Amino acid sequence: MKKIFLLFAAALFVILLFATESIKDFQLEDEKGKMRKLSEFQEEGLVILDFWASWCVACQKALPKLNEIHQKYDDVNVVSICTDAPRTQNKAKKILKSNRYNFYTLFDSKKVVQKQFNITSIPRTIFVSPEGDIIYDHTGYQRGDEKHYEEIILEWQKGLEEETENETE
Repeated sequence: MKKIFLLFAAALFVILLFATESIKDFQLEDEKGKMRKLSEFQEEGLVILDFWASWCVACQKALPKLNEIHQKYDDVNVVSICTDAPRTQNKAKKILKSNRYNFYTLFDSKKVVQKQFNITSIPRTIFVSPEGDIIYDHTGYQRGDEKHYEEIILEWQKGLEEETENETE
């Protein structure tokens, strides 16, 4: 079991180091009507983009877990991107309000960002580094996925610590 874990950790580290893809900044409206840029959230650390819709059952199951992650890590921002059409955005806003989620929510009713990321099914969860690199991309949600998300966060934080140590030597 220990060997499997070590192999998994090594593979994850290699993926995080070499399999990155850079993205362009984007701007969307939040639930209060304010325009927000991805780069604003990147200033604070890792960004988890989660594409969802009010009609998506798997999305509804993932949102509470993403909220827990958002609250747990100071250097991680969860940004949910609602893909609802304008006519159903009120339903999405009611879901957010009734569950008292603390993460940020942006609305992409014109599908601009969805096209940028080639979103064809939801939920879709993408981890973006402060430098704009995609370090993880996952479609769907099953109970337990959040544990994997936390492993990736911890690996990213470990990489930051090692980077800081190397700079001080």
